[in-house]
Amino acid sequence: MNQLRSSQSGAAFIAISNWILEHKGVVYGAGYTDSFEVVHKRSVTKKGRDEFRGSKYVQSHPGNLFQQIKTDLLNGKEVLFSGTPCQTSGLYFYVNSALRKKLYLIDLVCHGVASPYMWRDYLRYLEGKYKKRIISVNFRDKSFGWHSHRESFCFNDGYTIYPYFSIYQDSLLRPSCGICPFACLKRPSDITIGDFWGIERNHPLMGADNKGCSLLLCNTLKGKKLFDEIKDSVQFQLVGIEECLQPNLIHPTFIPHYHLLLEWSYRSGGIVLVMLVLKIIKKIVRITNLIKYGIS
Repeated sequence: MNQLRSSQSGAAFIAISNWILEHKGVVYGAGYTDSFEVVHKRSVTKKGRDEFRGSKYVQSHPGNLFQQIKTDLLNGKEVLFSGTPCQTSGLYFYVNSALRKKLYLIDLVCHGVASPYMWRDYLRYLEGKYKKRIISVNFRDKSFGWHSHRESFCFNDGYTIYPYFSIYQDSLLRPSCGICPFACLKRPSDITIGDFWGIERNHPLMGADNKGCSLLLCNTLKGKKLFDEIKDSVQFQLVGIEECLQPNLIHPTFIPHYHLLLEWSYRSGGIVLVMLVLKIIKKIVRITNLIKYGIS
């Protein structure tokens, strides 16, 4: 249950990575630096791997990890890499076919990622506003349940905020995410994981506790064999592909046209101006909807 609380959906990544680590393998995933920059890291322990849990809706920096992964594979180690579909695709083509035999790729049902520069400036803004140092970040705090998309930031004095402004909204995603070629079922990864939104409609017991349920798609025979190794350690339900399709398995996220205005705002006045412009846009949209639908 602790793993379920700390994961953003149903802890599928934990079950898979446990098997890799128990077989003396290496796990790579997205973690944080001391300043909460999102970077990819390497771990050979469950404690280190636990940092990779939870969603991080910002583009991560891989550093030189592709070279390290290749070294691990050359040394005969089994390697698990989790990342966005574009990252797993890059790694797939970086490693030759012989080395891929021990490389397991997990990608995400990705909605898109925000700019790391805007994320950095947002953190600085919050610390300046509250005059405190941020010590933990949660992009989706499950204190409000699995379906909540509330961010939380905890400061060094224990004070926690749940701001309504989110760096992870469609208008602030990278423009390339709006034309993502991986927003479909054809992927280079062995396994795709994500939230199984809507599972309660046909399988009410799977989502009854509001703690999260993972969608897991086996894209390759290697992925299916890996799932067979861990399936006895998880509760699962086989479903048809038409039942589990999520929007970002069908098409990329639509990036609103006013994202260009937000880009200009960021270059001109930084994150503070972006937040102000977003606030104005939301008011305009709300008024427009009231007029359009006649809601009082």
